[in-house]
Amino acid sequence: MKRFFLVIVFCLGMIAGFAQDAVDAVQLKNEGNDALRGKDYKKALELFEKSLANWGEEETDNAMVYNAGYCAYKTKEYEKAAKFFGQSIDSKYKTSTAYLYKANSLLKSGDEKGFVETLETGIAANPNSSKMKSMLSKYYLKEGNAFYKEGAAILKQAATDVSAGKYKTTDDQYAEATAKAKAEFKKSLPLFDKALKLTPNNDTAKQLKAAATQAING
Repeated sequence: MKRFFLVIVFCLGMIAGFAQDAVDAVQLKNEGNDALRGKDYKKALELFEKSLANWGEEETDNAMVYNAGYCAYKTKEYEKAAKFFGQSIDSKYKTSTAYLYKANSLLKSGDEKGFVETLETGIAANPNSSKMKSMLSKYYLKEGNAFYKEGAAILKQAATDVSAGKYKTTDDQYAEATAKAKAEFKKSLPLFDKALKLTPNNDTAKQLKAAATQAING
C-alpha cells in the first residue's frame, strides 16, 4: 500500500512538473512578445528559444516560431533565422514572407545555392509572388552583370594595349583577348534570360543582354 501511495505521489509530481513547464513556456513566450514589441530582438530571441525548448507535447505555436526567425534575422543570426523560417514554411504559416526571409538569410550566410533553391520552391508554391520573382531576378541580373563587366574589362584593356602600341588589332594577342571577352559575355546571357523570364519588363536586363549579344557578334 505504501509503495502504491509513493507511485501515485511520483506520478502527481511528474504531472505537476509538466504543468509547471507548460506555464513557464507560456510565460517565456509572453515575455518574448513584450521584448519583440520593444524591439529588443536579442532578448526576444533568447526568450522564444527557451519557451520552445520547454513547450512539450502541445501543438507548436507557429507565430512564436516565425517571430523567433524574425528576431534571429534582425540580430544577424542568419543560419538560425533560416531554420526557423523553414519551420514556418513547413507548417504553412505566413509562407510567402517566410520564403523571402529564409532565402535572404541563406544568401547573407553565404549559401547562394540554398538561396536560389528556396526562391525557386517558393515561386512554384506562390506563382503570383512578385517579391520572390523580383528578388531572384535581381540575383540573376547581378550574376550576369559580373560576367558582362569582366568581358568589358578585357576589351577595355585590349584597347589600351593597342593604343600603347603593345600589339595591333591584327595580332594574335588581340584576337585572344577578344575571344576571352566573348567567352565572358556568353556566360552572362543565360543569367540575363533567367532574370527576364522572372521579370519580363526589366529594362536593365534587356539592355545588358542586347549589349552582350552585340559584343559577341561584333
